Amino acid sequence: MTDIAPASSSTVAVIGGGVMGGAIAAAVRAGGWPADAVTVADKNTETLADLAAAHGLVTTTDLAEAARGADVIVFAVKPQDATEVLAEFSEHVKQGATLLTVAAGLPTSYYEARLPHGTAVVRAMPNTPALVGFGATAISAGASATDAHLAVASRVLAGTGLVVTVDESQISAVGAVSGSGPAYFYAFVEALIESGITLGLDRDVATALANQTLIGAGRLLESSGASAGELRARVSSKGGTTLAALGAMSDAGLQTVVAVGLSAADRRTRELAAELAGE
Repeated sequence: MTDIAPASSSTVAVIGGGVMGGAIAAAVRAGGWPADAVTVADKNTETLADLAAAHGLVTTTDLAEAARGADVIVFAVKPQDATEVLAEFSEHVKQGATLLTVAAGLPTSYYEARLPHGTAVVRAMPNTPALVGFGATAISAGASATDAHLAVASRVLAGTGLVVTVDESQISAVGAVSGSGPAYFYAFVEALIESGITLGLDRDVATALANQTLIGAGRLLESSGASAGELRARVSSKGGTTLAALGAMSDAGLQTVVAVGLSAADRRTRELAAELAGE
């Protein structure tokens, strides 16, 4: 089993300085890696300049230079560009390195077929709240990845929020629940706002109330130790307005709507994976 160097001595290369790659680079720095141990590689020099100024890390437009010698390589590029990008640096990946991919859709086997034999690949499914340190990310191990590799991947991602480990077969379900999940909540907030306006509220007031209600409910769920069901029950007095609203939503098919939506997301994730793999 390959030993994983501690943050104080290991090096991290982030391939792709876009939104998620930049967020992970910032999280790595915040997690204890020194500036000279974190390199971001991207073709966009303006992006690199912004990241260097904001987080004090090494940047380069040479992907091979970034990957060469790195203990952990974070692969944060668009999946449709993956084959071309991998070809630029794959032969420079050192023995014992870990590749942590946040590119959607592509399985660990895709990378293993294009990297030096035995390279440990860890697949991650993050979501956009990772940009503000409140993300929910699931990671899964490829054929050569051990618990030690999962541990270092978790440490790299720790600054982005929650990190859990699942089997790779469950990644599409993770994408349906938490990967796409923020959009569901935003859509519900939009519906709250529009319904509030219909009931007579000013748009600015309805927006402020709906937004803060989502934020407050999330904070309470996080800090109270109670389940979502328990917190819902505490607000739902018998014969009260909340129970009337929830009953009407249930009768209108709320649970069915959510189940159908997640099933569609899960199915589309699998379809996209097949399309990207050329199957």
